[in-house]
Amino acid sequence: MHIAFVLLGNVSQDTGGRNYLINFIKAAATLNREEKWGHRFTLYLSPKQRHLIDSVLTDDFTVVEVPFSYSNALLKVFAEQVLMPFYLLVSNADIAYFPGNFITLFSPKSNAVAIRSMLYYHYPEAIDKARLYFRKFLTPPSAKLSQIIITPSEDIKNDVVNFLGIDASKIKVINHGVDTEMFQKNYHDEERESVFMKYGINKPFITYASALWRYKNQDKLILAFERLLKEKGLDYQLLIVGKGLATADAYEIELRELVKSRGLEGRVIFTGQLSHSELKYLYKYARVFAYPSGYESFGNPLFEAWASGVPVVSANVHSFPEMTENGACALMMNPRDVDAIFNALYEASTNEATRQRLIENGAQRVAGFSWKKCVRETIKSIESLIAKT
Repeated sequence: MHIAFVLLGNVSQDTGGRNYLINFIKAAATLNREEKWGHRFTLYLSPKQRHLIDSVLTDDFTVVEVPFSYSNALLKVFAEQVLMPFYLLVSNADIAYFPGNFITLFSPKSNAVAIRSMLYYHYPEAIDKARLYFRKFLTPPSAKLSQIIITPSEDIKNDVVNFLGIDASKIKVINHGVDTEMFQKNYHDEERESVFMKYGINKPFITYASALWRYKNQDKLILAFERLLKEKGLDYQLLIVGKGLATADAYEIELRELVKSRGLEGRVIFTGQLSHSELKYLYKYARVFAYPSGYESFGNPLFEAWASGVPVVSANVHSFPEMTENGACALMMNPRDVDAIFNALYEASTNEATRQRLIENGAQRVAGFSWKKCVRETIKSIESLIAKT
């Protein structure tokens, strides 16, 4: 089978998209050899994106760089909707797989699409107007024209059914994976000390890791953390890993001003976006991983934290109950309620019985997730589509 894998646009700063692209291709290359699938893959990428995957490519993959698909949303749509039909027409691929929410509407191939987020239906203000317009314009026909829709959670599946009117039988839930080896092995004291020194970490700490968007409620996390210091006397630091992207730049400035106005400099540390080689130390040695986001379609950081063996405090909305098994693996709270965040952080920080329960349940939960499983199920779904045509 020959699969066209189409992912245009700038994914270098999109943590979810980048993780999916790199890990999916890496696992597909491994499985294609280990399980003797004999498949071929053509990857259609934007210019300057090849460096993300060069280290995991094998001879089974051909890379085609599509021009005019990198700089902005309008050019990305032009490349995806105007240029890609011609690329696919001359390709001998059996099927086109689009892992980025939208398909090429005039694709001459059978199509599978992964709708990995419906954020813009819940928080339209989080997306700039141009991207919001294109996403809401392209998502419904992409779902209707695709033969298979893949979502990373039941929550997203339900959104696709409810917002787009798609028959549930057309949708396959395939969870993302997690690189457990990355977060469970190869820790070194000297590397840890170097990371801690680099970011000024000198106290027990709570970690947050994800992009800085208003709907992820980092402002409320900061206010809850302040109460831990003042009301409970905990001598902690809060590490905020990530940065504002695009329209969220102004929100990051607000967060930094909030920290300054509350006199929390040195207590709240903004690290910026980190590589996993550094981030893993900020997971593993945290007292708590805090994730009060108002929306996640899957929540990769949850699984990275569980793999690292740290207690998790999470929101109780959208996919969080599904991923945490209704709170078995995390203390869930209302992510918009500072009191609720404060109480959950204090419990997970200080109650050793709670901490141990969350660590053990998290380890059991993450054991069932891998990129190989994600890819194997995705390819199986694509193979079933080919068999019907």
